[in-house]
This record gives sequence, C-alpha cells and structure tokens, in this order.
Amino acid sequence: MTENSNLLHRRNNIIGAARFWLCTFLLALTFPLASRAQDTGYISGTVVDKSGSAVVGAEVVIANTSGNFTRTTSTNTDGAYVIAGLPGGTYNLTVTAKGFQKYSARGVVLEVAQKSRIDVQLTVGAVTETVEVTGEAVAQVETTSSDLTNTVTGKQIDNLVLNGRNFTQLVNLAPGVVSQTGQDDAKVGVYGNVAYSMNGGRTEYNNWELDGGDNMDNGSNATLNVYPNPEAIAEFKVLTSNYGAQYGRNGSGTVEVETKSGGATFHGSGFEYLRNEFFNAKSWEEGADPTAKKAPYKKHDFGYTIGGPIYIPNHYNTGKKKTFFFFSEEWRREKNPHTTGLVNVPSDAERTGNFSDLCPASGDFFRTNPNDKSGNPVLPPNTSLFPDCPATGKGPAVTAADGTQAQSFAPFVGNQVTADPVGQALLALIPKASPGLTNNGFPAVLQTVSLPETWREELIRVDHNLTDNYRLTFRYIHDSWQTQTENPLWGNGTSFEDVNTEFVGPGTSFVARLNANISPTLLNEFVASYTADHIFLTALHNPPLPSPFPMGVLFNNGQGGKLPAISLGNNLSYGGGFSADTGYFPWNNANPVYTYRDNMTKIVGTHTMQFGVYMAFAQKNEQNSPYIQGILTFDSSNTSIPSTGNSFADLLVGKVAQFSQVNLQAKYYNRYRIVEPYFQDDWRMTQRFTLNLGLRLSLYGTYRERYRHAFNFEPTAFTGGGSPVIDDGTGPTGQEGAFIPGPGNPFNGIVQCGGSGGVSLIPSLVTNSFPGATIGSGNEANTESLEGSPPYSLNASQFNVNGYTNIGGGGLLFPLGVSSVPNKAIWPYVQQWHVDVQKELPSHFVGTVSYVGSKGTHLSQQRNLNQILPVSSGNPFAAGQPITSADCDSLSSSGQLANGTAVTGQAATDLGVACGNDPNPSRPLNGFGNITRLED
Repeated sequence: MTENSNLLHRRNNIIGAARFWLCTFLLALTFPLASRAQDTGYISGTVVDKSGSAVVGAEVVIANTSGNFTRTTSTNTDGAYVIAGLPGGTYNLTVTAKGFQKYSARGVVLEVAQKSRIDVQLTVGAVTETVEVTGEAVAQVETTSSDLTNTVTGKQIDNLVLNGRNFTQLVNLAPGVVSQTGQDDAKVGVYGNVAYSMNGGRTEYNNWELDGGDNMDNGSNATLNVYPNPEAIAEFKVLTSNYGAQYGRNGSGTVEVETKSGGATFHGSGFEYLRNEFFNAKSWEEGADPTAKKAPYKKHDFGYTIGGPIYIPNHYNTGKKKTFFFFSEEWRREKNPHTTGLVNVPSDAERTGNFSDLCPASGDFFRTNPNDKSGNPVLPPNTSLFPDCPATGKGPAVTAADGTQAQSFAPFVGNQVTADPVGQALLALIPKASPGLTNNGFPAVLQTVSLPETWREELIRVDHNLTDNYRLTFRYIHDSWQTQTENPLWGNGTSFEDVNTEFVGPGTSFVARLNANISPTLLNEFVASYTADHIFLTALHNPPLPSPFPMGVLFNNGQGGKLPAISLGNNLSYGGGFSADTGYFPWNNANPVYTYRDNMTKIVGTHTMQFGVYMAFAQKNEQNSPYIQGILTFDSSNTSIPSTGNSFADLLVGKVAQFSQVNLQAKYYNRYRIVEPYFQDDWRMTQRFTLNLGLRLSLYGTYRERYRHAFNFEPTAFTGGGSPVIDDGTGPTGQEGAFIPGPGNPFNGIVQCGGSGGVSLIPSLVTNSFPGATIGSGNEANTESLEGSPPYSLNASQFNVNGYTNIGGGGLLFPLGVSSVPNKAIWPYVQQWHVDVQKELPSHFVGTVSYVGSKGTHLSQQRNLNQILPVSSGNPFAAGQPITSADCDSLSSSGQLANGTAVTGQAATDLGVACGNDPNPSRPLNGFGNITRLED
C-alpha cells in the first residue's frame, strides 16, 4: 500500500467516524425519546386490591441484583405500569402504596428481549409490613407473546464445554435449529461460520445482533464481524419463529446477544484452554512414514474479564450506583497442521524432459487396447500399454475385422522432450517428488505444514445512569485476527502447499444506547451501531515472474509480477491431474454498516404498543479477484493441438489447451440502504388472553455500485448479431444495449403483518421479507455479484495454442462469462406459523410442545442461461456407458467411436466438448460463456 493510499485510508476512516457520530447525534435529537432495543425486554402488569380495583399511583421499583440498575415508575389510572429497556438479568421488584402492605418479588429472572408480566394484588395494611414472593413463584406460562424463542443463559454459557469456544454453537440448544457449519472445531474471525438452519429456513436468512446493533457480514450473511468472548456474554435469545414487528430485515431466525455489564462490586475471571500434539496420536499419513514426526498442533486460548463500578472515593459515584464498566480481553495462539495427502507429481527425470519411465525402450506404442463389437481386444492380450507416454504424433493403426481400431503412437526420440524456457520456469510451481515415496506406483509428494493463527479481542462496556430513569450504554469490541492458509485462499484451486496466504481480518463493533422512562406509561430507547470487518490477503512464497519470460499474453498488464497459475488434466501417473495456484493477491475487502433504531413503548389501557423505525446504511468495498497473470490449462486428451498425450509434457513444450487472463483488478464500492418503520400492539384482552398485532413496512433501497463500475447483462436485449469479439486487445465489441450500468430498483415497499393469540394455545401467522436473500445471500446476491463484469473488467481466453510465444495471436475467442440480476427486484419472503401448547409443571418447570411451519415464496436461485442443449437423437451411448479416451482419439481421427460406431451432427459436437473441445461455440448465446442469472 502506498503512502498516498495509506493517507486516503486514514482520511476515509476519520470521515466515516465523523459521519457516524454526527448522524448519531442528530438522530438522538430527532428522537429524544429513545426506544426499546431488540435485545432488551420489559416488565409490565397491573396493581389491584383484593376487590380487583385498580390501585392508582402505586410506586413500582425494579432493581438489578448486581446493583447497577434501578428504575422507578408509578401506576396509571388503570393501575397499569411498564418498565422497558431492561437488559436480561435477575431483578427485585417492589410495589408500595399508601394504606397497603409492601409487595416484594425477589429474584425475578428476565431473559434477553423477554416480555414479562407481573400482576400484583396488594393487601390492606401498614406499608411497613411486607408480602414477599420469590422469582420462581411468579414464573408463568407465556401469555403475553407468541414468539417462539429459546434463551441461552449465562450459566449455560459458563458451564457447557464448547469445542472451539464459539458462542454461536449454543444456538443448537434451541429446538428446530440444525447446524450446517461443517465445523466440529468451531472457528472465530473470518473463518467463523453461522450456517444454522432455523425451522427449515435458509442459513443466510438469519439475523444476528449484538447489544441491539448489527453484527452480520453483509457480503455473505454467513459469518459475523466480531465473536465476543463467551466469558463476556450475559445471555442470548434465539427467536426461531413468528416474532414481533420490531424484528425485521431478514426472514428466518433472529439471535439477540447481550454482553455483560459491571455491577456495584468488582468481579473478574481468568481462563486458559489448551491443546498440544503431545496429547495426540500420529495421523495415518504420519504413521505411514516411520521417520515422520507428529505435526505441531498447538492451541492456547487465554484471557480475563473484570467489571465493577467507576468511582473516585469521596468525589464521584461514592454510592456506586451511577457508572459501571466491564472489560474483557482474550488471546488465541494456534498452530494447525495441514497436509496435502499423497499427490502424484512428475519424477525428477521427467522434470528434465526424460519420459523413459513412462515409455517403451523403442518403437511405436499403444495407449489403449479397445474391444471390438464382440467384446474381444483388438491387440493381443499380452500387448504392453503406455497410456501416459508423450508422442510426437500417430503411428499406424491396427484394425479388427469389424473395423474397430487400436491406434499406435510415435514417441519422442530417446523419449526426451525439449523444454521451452517458459515450461522450465513453470517448474517452480511444482514440488519435487519426496525421495522413495510413491502413490499407485508413481512418484508422489506429501506436504505437511503447521501454520500459525493468532487472534486477540478487546471488549469494553460502560453503563451510566444519568438518572433513575435514563441510562446510557457504550460498548466497543475489536477483534484482531491473523492467520496463514496452506494455499491461495478462495482461489483457482491447488494441489500443493507452496504458495501460502497471509490472511489478516480485523473486526469492529460499536454500540451506543440511550434508555429513557419518560413517564409511567411512556418509554423509549435509541440505539446507534457501527460494525465492520476487513480482509487483507497477501501471498507468501509465491515464485516471482522471471525476466525474461517469453510468453505471450492477452492483456499487457504486467501480470502482477507473478507466474501464471497452471492446471494439468488426466494422466494416471499424475493422479488424474494436479494444479498450482499463484493467487489474485494482494486483495482487500471492507463492509462497514451503520444502523440506527428508535423504538417507543406506550401503554394505553390494556394495549402495550411499540412503534419505531430501523435504518441501515451498508457498504461493501472490495476488489474483484482476477487472475491478471492468467491461467494455463493443459489437457492430455485434447485432440485439437494435438496434445502429446501427457499434460506435463505439454507444459514443458508449450501445447496449451487454454489460456485465460483478466485485464485488470478493479475496486468496487457497493451501497444499499434499508428503512423499516413498524408498529406492534400487544392487546391484553383478558387476564389470560393477549393478541399480538404488528405491521412493518420494509423499504429496501437500490443496490448500487458508487462509481457505476458494475454492469448487468440483460438477456432480453441480446441479439445474435451483437456477439462480442476481441477488438485488437483494446476491449470487446458487441451489442452495448445488453449491458446496463448498475442494476437497481427504487424503494420497494414490503408489508409485514402478524397476528397471534396466546393463552396456552397460541395460533399465529407472520410474514417476513428481506433483501438479498439468495444463494450466496447478502450483498453478494446484488451488485456484488456483478463485480468483475464486462465491459469494465474483461476475461479473455485463447484455446489450443501451440507454443507459448503464440499466445495472443490467432484463435483468440472472447466467451464473456457474465452475471445477470433482475432490473426490478422481486423480494423473497417467508411466512411462518406455529401452534404451541404450554403447561406449568411441578418445580416451576414449563413444558412446551410446538408445531412449526414455514413457507418461502420467490426464493432466489441461480440458473445458467447459456448451457449447451442436450440432444437425444444420435446419442451413441447407452445409459451409464462411459466415454473413454479411446473414443475421443477415434472421434478426432475418424468421426466414430473406438468400437466403430459413427457419430454425426449435434451429437458429434457435444461429444467433442465432452472430450475437451471448447464448449463456447456450441452455446445458444454465441460469443458468451456461462451466463449466471439470479431469479426467483
């Protein structure tokens, strides 16, 4: 990164921070009554006397048992009260009124985002007398909400063993949740995975929030920006079905996480978890080699937490009831072993061009011995075959009585191939065979590396009671994550572990929250949050581009100073082929998201109403991942050059089946906005029946690329006469109208409605809508899916090139591989319903049996609009019959299969593609490769 780009990066960070704080301040002024966040709950109820008459003006006080939170209110003319904006925890509630005994409920447990109801009946008497009940005695069957939820408590988090210590693993405790992470040892950082299906919903449709702020990676919706230390989490709630209108944005489950806060006394903890290869047995690969040592495998996870009051003796907060802090710090130090397994590679002799180990001592040779139509081999049964011996051309064929042929081949003189200087340079990408190591009788390499991974997290939270009814919270988390991967990450694929990736991924989350009890029946909370993760990828141990490097190119872009990636196909001696990737690095990514939420709670008679608005301003700033150095493909079955019959020999001499190259690495700045106003009414119609009604209007703004570098392919505008071709290397020509800069739609209004009835039988229905809900969801389903799209970014290919210096000459094709998204979005939506039966059991247990259903509509999918059309007529193969290399060889020379069956027309064209010929001339939309269409 240059000095100028560093200054620009710092300037953008300062501007972004200033914009966030300015917007936070202005919105706080706009909504002076801050509303209840999604991760806080409330306690409501009515206060009556023995006759059932309302007690007006009774004082209701609720205090957290940790001593850091006290709220006071009074009952209205209906005897009703509500205290909202309460973080999950254990509370003591007292009610006092003139002429009545004091009522005290101790140890009342309020879960994250819970709507709890405590109705109080006062007894006539002196206020000095107290009627006391415990929290267990006020436990009840849920009659205030139809949400289907499960709370993971702090005690569960502290005591349950987690393999990998990722708190998200605990969502598996919720009924209806199925893990699809594929991780037994859970990861954090960018490798973390939150692919959990909730009641059958798609994994990317879930929403994860931390202290009321967004915590999703908005590119994939498959990981989180920060992973708080389990020791720092108070508890979290998993809402799996049919939640209220205050929850939106996504259409499946919602997870609300609340971090710990400090109390009136100091508390802390320390921890250390470790693993070491000393405790392990050898792996089977290590056991196969008596001299091998166990690969280093070390994991250390250690840290501490501390929390308490912020005070200055005799000067500030001397009563320890005003300002509190909680701080957590965690480190992870790991060394994880990786192995390639046994990979077949060329022998040392073959690396010098000598293929005597794969060829006969002299004379022509046969690669296959096909059967004639009677099932008898054409050649004598004892004929030696040399399937991977490189050849200069074909020799005479042996023909059976029914016309079936066995083709012979002429070897190189002395079985010695003369390597091109480019081929010799490419040897730097292929490791040498391990001495004495073979796989299936051929030389092989076994690579085992242990790569470092470090992670550190700081979490600080400060809670300040402005008054008994106003509370301000700040929470900041920063994750520092750095690791190395054994190969180029998210690249073209590689068989080896020579080119490692330095992977740096810091994550940030900040939340500011203001709770206010304005009156006994009016409460509010305002939440502003900022979250982002960053990814920086660089290559380690990548062989540099030598000078001179006499290979032609399609674009004179300097090739990034790297050797081209290579891919070798077929050949049993190389295990069917191998590849070596040189990556697309350096590469970076960032996804800052600013969210603001204001939620007001108002009690009117038997109605508890919530109304507010949620706003998100999201970005995804990243480069595309182009191979500007190009990718060389070698295929021993390619009959168009023709191949030598050995893909590694093709690499040495320069018989290239395909060379692809991208013209530039571009940076894209994707933007979108979400605005969602909502209204929720929990109407307590009777003491045992509550009706939940909700309405949420989801306004999803246009997904756009800030500088209009994302181009969308519109298939209805395509005409065959406008097929793209190469224009002297300067860019494509073709039908310009088929490409539209930046897809978009104006604000699309989606209405979410929910109605629910609740006593012990709860029928309910809610419809949730959400943006970007597709395969590879999040922003990747919108303008991000158009990154690298032509005509701004070009990916050209040349097929069947004989000689490296001839790359860029004749035979150049331009099969554009493009993406296409609808110009007017049809947002997917999900309907959810469930019926529950709850029963209070002995010892204060509550049992629940649920029937849960969901239905998705307009769920997005991907379809290739330019697939080669199958043909049924003229197909010479029976069901399940394989296509052999002998068939491909015979097809190219005689237009028939190895058994003599003639193949003509479209069937011959399709078979040629199956044998390795370029498929693009046979596609319906000529001049294009795959056209990936997102559609409902």
